[in-house]
This record gives sequence, structure tokens and C-alpha cells, in this order.
Amino acid sequence: MTSRLLTLENLDESTEAQEKQLKSILKRHQKIFLGDGNAARPPARGVICDLDVGDAKPVAQRPRTGGPHLAIKVYKLLKNLLEATLIEHSESPWASLIVIVLKKNEVDIRLCIDYRVVNSFIQLSNYPLPLIDDLITGFEGMMWFMSFDMASGFWAVRMTERAKLISAFTCPFGHFQWKSDPQLPSDEMDAERSMPPLVEQMTVFRRNIPAPSQMGSVLGSSSYIDVIAHGAATWDQLCGDLDALLYRLRYWSISVSLPKSEFGKRVIAYLSHEIGAEWIRSTPKIVKDIQELPFPSTMKGVQSFLGSLNYYHKFIEDYAVVAASLYELTDDHVRAGRHLSRAKESFAILKRKIVSTPLPRHPDRTKPFVIIPHANQWAACAVLGQMHDGLVQPVRFTGHVLSDAELKYHIAEKEVLAVMRVLHVF
Repeated sequence: MTSRLLTLENLDESTEAQEKQLKSILKRHQKIFLGDGNAARPPARGVICDLDVGDAKPVAQRPRTGGPHLAIKVYKLLKNLLEATLIEHSESPWASLIVIVLKKNEVDIRLCIDYRVVNSFIQLSNYPLPLIDDLITGFEGMMWFMSFDMASGFWAVRMTERAKLISAFTCPFGHFQWKSDPQLPSDEMDAERSMPPLVEQMTVFRRNIPAPSQMGSVLGSSSYIDVIAHGAATWDQLCGDLDALLYRLRYWSISVSLPKSEFGKRVIAYLSHEIGAEWIRSTPKIVKDIQELPFPSTMKGVQSFLGSLNYYHKFIEDYAVVAASLYELTDDHVRAGRHLSRAKESFAILKRKIVSTPLPRHPDRTKPFVIIPHANQWAACAVLGQMHDGLVQPVRFTGHVLSDAELKYHIAEKEVLAVMRVLHVF
């Protein structure tokens, strides 16, 4: 058990008795917590990853040499993985390349594999990943929060024999293959779909497997791949749910990354958002980075800016209306630097709005909703709100740039489009 867990740093507004209550629960389950960023993980129960490439011929790529400053870390990580039986030496005809990335602490490394070639052959499973917007809107009525980041969760998932061969990778230290799911970029291979079913089965369903009475269902948790967020209306409920979740994590042999998990918080970070008792907002650091961006000098830069904002469009009132002039830009316009006055004005307004727009509240399913549509020549937007303290407070902002056919609509028809979009996305 690390000192951080024993001292429970940065608990929000908790009493000494509450801290003691929480500490006793964490201590009871301390074996599942891992503090070392590259510590080895035991295999999880109840899930196995398989990869199907059909009749594709194996592809073997030549290894790339990395920087000497990373060589020792790569060697130690590979040695650790071999000793933990997460990887093994391989004679597979497949060989993909490694990609080394420093983790946020700028000390530990993340071993990723460039599976883009393999990925083009894989038959993907049909397990649908949830939408981010759906995952961050189920916390109404919650006063206390906690989040779990499963320690290199993919590494806990065992693989079939053919999946091991397909997963093989090469580097200056040799040719290896995984015995467990590799930790991958989110758009590579099909490994990310093996974790969500396990998490849902772990937190909700027993599937007729004998288990301790403490291991009841934990409804109300939100999970995305290997991250779980949970809220509770009271401290006692939070502690009860924490105990049940940790029992389930222990049963399914899932380890938790201690540095990336939080307990007893009034606000938690989840999927690049911050969630509080009454509101949701974009992560302040990301917002700060967006505000410091200069106007792009290339069309690719414009698209990157719009892509960043599109993830947070629900926090920007009239986003589609303001952004319409940026969507109309062409590469020639941006490179020439002419006729950009409207686009630059929109760029500045959007950067202001991401911090000045009122924070969306959690929806209250017991109250009626209000839809306020807004449309102009190029776009249709709407605010979904509810009455709080005599005022309409926003729950969600939405909108879209009009198509060529929709541009010909009457203003009233455009507002109907805005209302229909609210009904579609919420």
C-alpha cells in the first residue's frame, strides 16, 4: 500500500470520521491497487481476446531503432513483461513495429504497437462503444464522486493462440508476441472491444457465478473501455458502492491504477470533462490550450481547431451559427490570407464562448424541459434547458451547419430543424 492511499490526500470536504471510513474500505482491498506505472498485472477472469484476419497473408516489418535515452526503459519494460508472462518470444510470421510514448508523469513509458497494417485485415466485433455524451449525463442528484482507472486494463485480457501470433511485434531487442491484450491506441486492432463487456459484466451482472454477498450489482456507474466513474447522493452510499465495486474488481482480477484513481471527490475528471454535483464542463487545461491558439495558417489547422471544439460543442451556445464562416473556408482562402475577417471574428468569438457560456447542468428527469431554437442564414441551433430558481438553465447546446437544400428553408423551418436535432441527440 502506498503512502498516498494511506493518507488519502485531497479529499474534498470530508470529516475525519468519513476519511477513516473510506480508508478502511481501501485498506481491505489494497491488493488490487498498483502504484508503479509499469507494474505487472494478473490476468482477468471471464474474458479472452480473439483476432480474425480471414485469409490475409502475414506481414512482417523491419524493426526501427529508438533513441538511446529510451533503450534502457524499453529493455526493462520488456523484461518486466516477460517475467509477468504478459509477452513471450515469438516465431510468428507477423511482425508489427513498436511505438514508445512517455506517460503523463514523463517518467514511465507506454509501449504501443503500430498495428495499422494488421488493423486493415481484422474482422471487427459488433460490440458498440457508447457515446461520450451519453456517459457524462447520468450524474444528476449525485453529491460525491469517485473514478477508477484500470491498470493497463488490456494487459489483463488473455488471448487465443491465433491472436497471439497476429499480435507479434519486433524491436531491436527481439521478436515478441502478446499473451494478453496489448495496450493500444484506441483506434488500433479490436482489443478495445474486449474490455467494455467485461466491465459491464463485472459491475452489473453475476452471470450465475458464485460470489460473496458483498458483491452485489453496482448500478449507476459509467464506464468507457477501462475507466469507471461513479457518483452517489450521500457519503454512506458512496462508501457502500465503493466496497461493492472493489469486491467485484477483486473477483474478476482487475487491478486499479492508484495514481489515476480518485475517491471522495466533489468534482472528478472523466473523459476530458469535469463533472460536479450540478454541472459538466470541459477540462480547464484543454480550454486554456484552445484559448492560446493563434488563427491557423493552413486549412488543416482550421480543421484541427474545429475538431477540438466539436468535442466540446455542447458547452458553446450557438456553436454552429458562429462556426459557419469557418466551415465555409477553403484552402485557397486560408493560404492567401484574404477575405478572412469574418472567419477571424468567429474564431475569436468561439474561444471566448467556451469559457463564457453558462455551464450545462445535469438533466433532472422529474422536471419538464424547455427547447429554445435559434437559426440564421447558415445554421440552426437550440438550447435544451430546465427551470432552476426561476431561470432557464442550459442542459445541452446543439446545432449544425445547414446543407445546401436546408439553406433554402424558411426561418421557421430552420428552427424546426433545430428542435428536431435536440430530440435526436438527447
